[in-house]
Amino acid sequence: MSATNKIVNVEIYADIICPWCYIGKKRLDAAFAARRHVTPRYIWRGFLLNPGMPAEGMDRQAYLHNKFGSAAAAVYGRIAAAGLDSGIAFNFDKITRTPDSRGVHHVLLSAKNNVEILSEAFYQAYFIEGKDIGDPDIIAAIIDEAGVDIDLDTVHSTATQRQLEQDLFMARQLQLDGVPYFIFAEQYAVAGAHLSEHFLPVIDAATA
Repeated sequence: MSATNKIVNVEIYADIICPWCYIGKKRLDAAFAARRHVTPRYIWRGFLLNPGMPAEGMDRQAYLHNKFGSAAAAVYGRIAAAGLDSGIAFNFDKITRTPDSRGVHHVLLSAKNNVEILSEAFYQAYFIEGKDIGDPDIIAAIIDEAGVDIDLDTVHSTATQRQLEQDLFMARQLQLDGVPYFIFAEQYAVAGAHLSEHFLPVIDAATA
């Protein structure tokens, strides 16, 4: 890293089962690619799109019907188009279950420097491969395939569970009703999956 390189902390409030979170992260990556003198340090913050989801998850079609009714196809058609523009070939038809994402949050909150690798692995497993990322065995396999060492004692610790609850509390304090939500250098917040060029002024301000 050169002497002119700057590091900026970016807290990301997101849920792995949120397609706009995946799109937003890709767009943010593209913005940082345009600012080669700046290196982001991503910090995961948990958010639950479905806080009442049962631990075993639920059938995907039932979930979509309950949440969107007859509008589901149109909603996901728009998301798929936005995904393609960001380099994501969403494969929604492969998803058979909508999971409880708490287990994934516990992993990502324990991942530290590996959070970017693992979040990408979970996004791909869910949205491209249609895997049930609420299944502990599948979560373990994804971690293994990503080649990342994770302390499972930390993942399942009371401290990690408390961290998720603290993140959820902070999301309520921030009055977040959706994600993604990005906080740059603890000063500048951006809500939503904005186009990459819209992130540039915030990156510049955070590193000024």
